[in-house]
This record gives sequence, C-alpha cells and structure tokens, in this order.
Amino acid sequence: MKWNWGTKIALSFVLFGVFILYMVVQAFREDFDLVTENYYQEELQYQTRIQEKANLLQSRDEIVIEPGQEDVIFRFPESFRNAKGTIYFYHPSKKLFDKTFQVVLNDQNQQSINRDELVRGRYKVKVSWQVGGLSYFQEKELYLQ
Repeated sequence: MKWNWGTKIALSFVLFGVFILYMVVQAFREDFDLVTENYYQEELQYQTRIQEKANLLQSRDEIVIEPGQEDVIFRFPESFRNAKGTIYFYHPSKKLFDKTFQVVLNDQNQQSINRDELVRGRYKVKVSWQVGGLSYFQEKELYLQ
C-alpha cells in the first residue's frame, strides 16, 4: 500500500471516527444521579424553605451537629423540645448513600445516629422539624472519615 496524502487523510478520518465512537460508548456507561427526582416540585416549595430558615434565625437557636467516633450526635436546644421531623443525609457523589432518619429525641434533647449506617465521605445534612406550629430548617456540611 502506498502512503500518499489521500491515504493519510482517509486514515485520519477513520481514526477520528473510532475515537468519537469510543467517547460515545464511554459517555453512555457513565452513571449520573440527579440531586433530586422531584426537582420542579421542590423548586415550587422553595419559598416554604426560605420561611423555615427565617423561623430558625428568629428563634436564635441552632442544632449542634457533632460527628463522634461511633455516632453523629444532634443536640437540639431546649426551645426545640418535643421536635418532630426528619434528618436527611445527602451524599453528593452517589444517591445510593443518601439516608433519611426521623427525629426521635431522648431525655437530654439529643439524637444519636450510628455511623455504621453511613458510609465515609462528604454529606450535606438537612434537618427539617416542627415545634409549636412552626417549621424550621437547618443544613450543614459534614465530612465523615
């Protein structure tokens, strides 16, 4: 086979086509998790979330979230005694690692979540609760090692 300029151009097009085909196959193999399945529905409720954050600011209290060796401890202030709600651990890299827990406070107004139920990594912890007819929301970045 003679390697003139026409053969080289044809070979270049074939190699480029193989490269593009390889990239398309790789793109279809990639797994993309959405932040949330109900994005538009949650976007419509965004004003409610803003009001819940404003209620927390007005109360001048916050939940203290402490990662321990065996547990993640949530310390609710005395003003939030008898709180009912949810604790959502959002793992940005994989939806499989997201966890939701109900707020169940003990006598010291605390809740412990065993770290064995969570994988290592970065979480965005979102706590939503109600007390006395008002709703509150707090979120915090947390890294578990």
